[in-house]
Amino acid sequence: MLFVREMTKVPVPRVYALYSNPQIGKNYIVMEHIARETLAKLWASLTGAEKESIVAKLHSYNTTRSYTSCHHQVTMSIDKQTLLDEIFWTQHTEAMINSPFITEAALNKAMAWKYTHDSRPHYKADFYCQCLPHIFCGHKLMFTHGDCQHKNIMIQSDPQRMTANNRTLEIVILDWEKSGWYPSYWEYCLAVCALCWDDDWGLWIEKMLDLFISEVSWLQILRLELWS
Repeated sequence: MLFVREMTKVPVPRVYALYSNPQIGKNYIVMEHIARETLAKLWASLTGAEKESIVAKLHSYNTTRSYTSCHHQVTMSIDKQTLLDEIFWTQHTEAMINSPFITEAALNKAMAWKYTHDSRPHYKADFYCQCLPHIFCGHKLMFTHGDCQHKNIMIQSDPQRMTANNRTLEIVILDWEKSGWYPSYWEYCLAVCALCWDDDWGLWIEKMLDLFISEVSWLQILRLELWS
């Protein structure tokens, strides 16, 4: 969140302190309390115009992803360490699976190797090694939130900017622990993969993020096999 606040215009909670407790191996963040409701809770009650307003703001924040990525050529987490998305999780750090990667091809191999790491048949991993380079190729790196769900967006109505027909809704984006530099398809694909389809939120994602229709089908299969 410190990086996002400094480098972008995306609204995030203010961080007051960071500290670790080595005795129990936990890290802590002391940050601003956001006294608002989640977008997930409010979504069904919003008017079409209010949804359009929120989505337009989220789309404008999406444009900052290229700016923060212009000097980055390595797929890595926000702290420049191992990737924190669940698809790359291993009990112990495995350089071939979750370390920073300098090419998209290396990232593809990591997802295939994760398949055999979990004691699955290597034939399927070999199949992924054949296919993934044709799907996941030629994407530039983008700064990525990594969990773009409406439960991670807080909403507050601004009483000073209300009109007769609509409220002005301010947003704050939470849950940045999985953020980092990933291929440009990653944000859209993870947003779709996380959908529960209990409302129409998924139909608005294309107005916020660039579409990667082919990539999302493949990444959803990989996430189901490698994490669920």
